[in-house]
Amino acid sequence: MSRGWSRPDRRTTAPCPAPRIPALVFGIPGDSITAIVIGVLYIKGINPGPMVFITQPQMIYAVFIVFLIANLIMLPLGWMAIKGARQVLSIPQRVLMPIILMFCMVGSFAINNSVFGIWLMFVFGIIGFLMEENDIPIAPAILGLVLGPMLEQNFVTSMIKSDGSFLAFFERPIAAGLGLFTIAVWMIPVVMLLLRRRRAGAAA
Repeated sequence: MSRGWSRPDRRTTAPCPAPRIPALVFGIPGDSITAIVIGVLYIKGINPGPMVFITQPQMIYAVFIVFLIANLIMLPLGWMAIKGARQVLSIPQRVLMPIILMFCMVGSFAINNSVFGIWLMFVFGIIGFLMEENDIPIAPAILGLVLGPMLEQNFVTSMIKSDGSFLAFFERPIAAGLGLFTIAVWMIPVVMLLLRRRRAGAAA
């Protein structure tokens, strides 16, 4: 009986630490939750990546200590959270939703002390709702928002160093392999779509 309970629990909790590894080492989020965490770290002035181990080693020790403490207090805190969640779920939605919206507005305003953040929250909230209604995944959009500025900055730096030549991305073997792999990932869906349309046209 205990094995039947422990196996699904291990399966659901084991992948949780994995996205944190590339997030801390390379600054690349492994999932949407880690992307949000990296966004918060950027707001706090912490840039995850290889240099963080040299420029801010105290932060790495703090992360390790927090993970250790979190595992120690997970059992009592989880028990209390279950008890509290039962009470929260009993609150009617017409009361709970305005409270959640109020906290969202306060957090959006507190980032830059500007009303523009609240309007931005409403706009992206509507976009997220429309994406959910049309079965469009939100996680890639979050990853794009987090990685977009970093990608743009590194791309501009690379173009300046190469005098505007795109061949600089393919000069070294590893870079050429990664570049070709990226282009293949982009082109495979397009090629598969064209093949399906050709087969459908031939069958008709």
